[in-house]
Amino acid sequence: MISTSKATEDWSAVARAWDCNTDYIDSHSVDATEALIRAARVRSGDRLLELAAGPGSLGSRWCQLVGPTGHVVISDIAPGMVDAAQRRNAGFANVEVAVLDASSIDQPDRSLDVVACRMGLMFTLDPAVAFSEIRRVLRTGGRFTALTWAGIEHNPWMTCVGMAAMMNGLVNGGPPIGPGGIFSLGDPAELAALAEGAGFLDVVVEEIPTTFHASSIDEHIERVSSLAGPLAAAFASATPDQITAVRQTAAQLAEGHLTGDGVTLPGRALHVSAHV
Repeated sequence: MISTSKATEDWSAVARAWDCNTDYIDSHSVDATEALIRAARVRSGDRLLELAAGPGSLGSRWCQLVGPTGHVVISDIAPGMVDAAQRRNAGFANVEVAVLDASSIDQPDRSLDVVACRMGLMFTLDPAVAFSEIRRVLRTGGRFTALTWAGIEHNPWMTCVGMAAMMNGLVNGGPPIGPGGIFSLGDPAELAALAEGAGFLDVVVEEIPTTFHASSIDEHIERVSSLAGPLAAAFASATPDQITAVRQTAAQLAEGHLTGDGVTLPGRALHVSAHV
């Protein structure tokens, strides 16, 4: 299990890479992101909080949706991500950027209309606490919408790189399915139970396919290893021989997804939505 302080450090370290690659990051999850935004049902004048927002690429969308009388808080637990989000959203008068922990949200009770989180809740060490915090800050009628990754077996875009890293000694431990791991909220029934246990109403969980394209497996490895906080640290300290071995192993694992113009790797997201 990765500590909160270590996770904060890892994600701050890759903030620049996220800031420079937002178009690529957003491109593989267009359908999932649109589902997230639709479920938010944002209205003019709403107060909205986005948790684990990374470099804040959704800030402009939220800004337009809440209008001049609304207010948006773009947040992340990693100061490096918040710095990037601040630069990206500096021109929006109704957007505030802050360092916030989803497990201890520094907002008053029943003060928000919408809480959204795109691919961040699975990194919390105790998601039940995070769900309770989100429920606490939403006023009656408030909406909750979030994306997580589905089970490890549905996401070869990550496993071909992560497994290759494990098999060649770059990372230790088992698959990242335990608390704080990228696939820790990959069971739809468990995800729904977390929301219902926190007191949310009309909980819906849907599966949404995603696709990752790259011109080669090496390009895909470079992208994933530079953007995934824990993996980035492992790759940074790897020897040249280890990197070569990881690339060879990943290519073998991804062999069934090679195409004439590179590699196309599938993934699957889970979208959970509910209201108070």
